[in-house]
Amino acid sequence: MMRRPVSPSRARGFTLVELMVVVTLVAVLSAIAVPGFRDLLLNQRLAASTSEFVAALSLARTEALKRAQTVTLTPLTPLTPKTKKDWNSGWEVKTAVGGVATTLRAFEALPAGVTVDTGLGNAFNGKLSYDANGFSRNGDAYQMGCVALKAETGRRSAVVVSASGRPKVCDPDRKGDCGSGQCNAAGN
Repeated sequence: MMRRPVSPSRARGFTLVELMVVVTLVAVLSAIAVPGFRDLLLNQRLAASTSEFVAALSLARTEALKRAQTVTLTPLTPLTPKTKKDWNSGWEVKTAVGGVATTLRAFEALPAGVTVDTGLGNAFNGKLSYDANGFSRNGDAYQMGCVALKAETGRRSAVVVSASGRPKVCDPDRKGDCGSGQCNAAGN
């Protein structure tokens, strides 16, 4: 049996109406998915920034123990009379070698969409130092406190440091984690 060739008028394909329906569906799905993806991206940036801050604290504490001398974590921006030091622009781990300040490692600024929540915690009053035994100190006193980071989505994450110097990540908005709306009672 021989087949007849299909004529061009009988060729199968999409009609203009079918194509417009598909384009409309794609546009609607995109409008729904993009804001959710943006929130996911901002929350991931918040988690990464929190982890990087904990890494900086751990580095400072480890270097203080290894070198048997004071190592300090400070923001990169200078102290101004109006504000405390600003952790938003990045931070660095420093020590003094022979009376000369030496930067061990500098960390980049917080990514777009993530900032320090100045209404929560004490932001370590502009710096955090570890003594030769790995304890967080401010002069002769133990230093406790926290830095809270906030994404544009409203989600927050806090890094709390106890007197022992160990950092802990917590959610300040979840009851029982590090308080309802507070970093911690002792560090605030």
